[in-house]
Amino acid sequence: MSTTNTGMRRFALIVPVFTALTLLLASCSGSSYGSDPIPKTSKYVLDKFNGGEFLDMFTAGKPESGITLEAMAQLSALGYDKNKQAKAIEWAKSNTELFDSIGLKATYVFTAHSLGFADDATVRKAATEVVAGVGDSGVLPGSNNFVYSWVIFALLAEDKKELANQVALKLSTLSETDGGYKFVQGDPKSSPAADVTSFALMAMKASLGTGDSTAEATKEFAVSKAKTWLISNETDGTHWSAYGDTDVSGSAYAIMALIAMDVDVTAAHDWLKSRVSPTDGGVSAPWTEPAGDPFSSAQSLLPLAKLSFIDVLKHKVN
Repeated sequence: MSTTNTGMRRFALIVPVFTALTLLLASCSGSSYGSDPIPKTSKYVLDKFNGGEFLDMFTAGKPESGITLEAMAQLSALGYDKNKQAKAIEWAKSNTELFDSIGLKATYVFTAHSLGFADDATVRKAATEVVAGVGDSGVLPGSNNFVYSWVIFALLAEDKKELANQVALKLSTLSETDGGYKFVQGDPKSSPAADVTSFALMAMKASLGTGDSTAEATKEFAVSKAKTWLISNETDGTHWSAYGDTDVSGSAYAIMALIAMDVDVTAAHDWLKSRVSPTDGGVSAPWTEPAGDPFSSAQSLLPLAKLSFIDVLKHKVN
């Protein structure tokens, strides 16, 4: 046997092994779910929970239910499991009367799946009410586009794929002509915004694969238009603005949405990291600079970790 043939055979054996190791290492290095790359910011948010139970950002002692649940879901992706958030979970279970809209019920259901307590009786009741609240052709009477998005995520977490598809199809019709989303479609007093556009994009993308070819094409078109709107409305290639000022929460949501679309967000991610206060660890808003803002910080945890709500859905705890 020639030395040339021997070398070629050894090379042929080595290449598959090397390739497999490379792919394995790449998959490990590319996944940060469950780890905490921003401990000072996540600690800042967790420390803002009143007694470890809820966020009361505007009135001391008065829970802000929506942002509390969202913060719990975002923290879940950074390793803050149900043991580390036990007080907040017990607060949520004991205060479901505060979740008095289909949007809050859906947020509760999604958060429960992210932390592994979806089998609790209060969550099962909320999930039943979310399903019952969906009207014909996926309509959510009297709801805004944030609510549509939360309901889609909750239904997908519940494996109600057909119903999630119907709501997502309805949401795909609620954009403005330029592809952006307002809080409520057609509102003459507002403009499309980065936060709601991004959340709608993520919800519709998460629902892909739940409908027939026509439904998929419709949703994909709406997702593409929303993506184009986000890219076209970026300020200085780093962030998004609203009402003539820096929109930190909107930028956080936009980063998540573009991450979900496999868009390079390096510049925007670096910009968001630059807003982490060196003194308290929170993410600063224009009205709190240089200190952190609890609201902006709670909504920035996932994008700072280069994750999105779709990642939370994929890693739901059964």
